[in-house]
Amino acid sequence: MQQTAVTSHKVEPFTLLGTAEPSLFERLVPDSNLWHKSVAVVVGIVLVALLAQARFFLPDNPVPITLQGFGVLMLGGVLGWRLGLVSAIGYYLVGMAGLPVFAKGGEGWDYVIHGATGGYLIGFILAAGAVGFLSQRGWNRGRSLWPMLIGSLLIYAPALAWLSLFDFGWPADGKLFSAALYPFLPGDILKLMAAAAVTGGLWRFADSRR
Repeated sequence: MQQTAVTSHKVEPFTLLGTAEPSLFERLVPDSNLWHKSVAVVVGIVLVALLAQARFFLPDNPVPITLQGFGVLMLGGVLGWRLGLVSAIGYYLVGMAGLPVFAKGGEGWDYVIHGATGGYLIGFILAAGAVGFLSQRGWNRGRSLWPMLIGSLLIYAPALAWLSLFDFGWPADGKLFSAALYPFLPGDILKLMAAAAVTGGLWRFADSRR
């Protein structure tokens, strides 16, 4: 009786994402050392803090529309997942420690834990890490839009969960999406498109130097 050999194929994780490659920052600064990386992390924290102050409020909405989402996406897209994650966590921690880096100069434990924006701040950390990871797995240059889109969705996920679990008096019952999601979508689409355009342009610049 003839036996048929069965060949097993091992599927490597993240095969569809491509192999890991240096971050955009490492392409732009190929000889970067710990000092350069530390400066990049600090600059990232300062950038997001400054962009958080560019804000305006919609009527009857306590969550401001700011540019910090653009900054967070740039952290991952430029610094990669490790440094981008460190910058996003650093931003969160220095705000918790009392530095006025959040929107409206907000800071401290009470602002984060007892405020409606606490979930968005957690989402910033998730977004920076995810955008950086995907960017280093081939989702860059002409594909930069996709990690930015995923990163934006990851900002909303904990934000909506936060508002669902805790009672801040906003949004009203049955208006979670209409108050905390839909009004922000047009601006966030523009921000993710801008982040994709800027990082895509920086990748082209980095490639031209090779």
